[in-house]
Amino acid sequence: MAANEKGKLERTISFNGLLDKFACMEESPSSRPTTPSPTKSSLPGTPSSSLSASDMSASPTLTPSSPSKITKKRKVPRRYTPPARYAHLAPVPDCLATDLICVFVGLNPGIMTSQKQHMFANPTNLFWPLLFESGCVGRRLTCVDDRRLPMDWNLGITNLISRTTAEQSELSKDEMVHSAGELESKLRRFQPNAICIVGKGIWEAIYRYKTGKSLNKDQFKFGWQDMGEIQFCAQAGSGPKVFVVPSTSGRVAAYSRAMKAELWKGLGQYVKTARETYQR
Repeated sequence: MAANEKGKLERTISFNGLLDKFACMEESPSSRPTTPSPTKSSLPGTPSSSLSASDMSASPTLTPSSPSKITKKRKVPRRYTPPARYAHLAPVPDCLATDLICVFVGLNPGIMTSQKQHMFANPTNLFWPLLFESGCVGRRLTCVDDRRLPMDWNLGITNLISRTTAEQSELSKDEMVHSAGELESKLRRFQPNAICIVGKGIWEAIYRYKTGKSLNKDQFKFGWQDMGEIQFCAQAGSGPKVFVVPSTSGRVAAYSRAMKAELWKGLGQYVKTARETYQR
């Protein structure tokens, strides 16, 4: 019985001694290396006022990820459309008279122009704003003023092709070239002093009609044309001057509005000078 009690006592002492051993191994507060507790300024991604300039330059800059670009699908042009497709839309009347200062030649009526029965009726078309800004007319006009152009401003409007389409691509090149002959016959009757071609494609069709050749890029420039071999609408050896500007359609974005406005100023100067002669 005494031996058993002695064994229990030794095991108790040994266990307590082991605890004491581990207790002695714990470092005192004074012997630990002190580390500052993390603050908001020292958290990752948060600027800290204690960083040096070199640290700031070395630290990476966090920028929000840029959204991925959305690629728009390019609109596929419509194919040639026979006249029957838009036969329900009536042709738009020409605005013409004899001996005008200048006649503007558009390509053909769009759907809105045909529906409203006025030239260049689509609000996205720049024709009427440029007509005023260039000085060709003395006040702002809209499509409903087209019938009064010959009487009030000695100007006129017609089209290369009379039938309506939604897009230029619905016309064929052969149709455009053939219509150039009809346009020439019409303008010979009215004998304007100048013609403004509103669209490079129209002038290309006229050039092919008169020469049988395509118009090369290095042969073309906007503005006044060298009539040379063309002599469009010429009678008795002389014909009207021809000025070419880009299409004013809102669908045509190849040329800036500023470029168009600058080009139109040259035509406006001619029209204003000619009008002074008419009014004498």
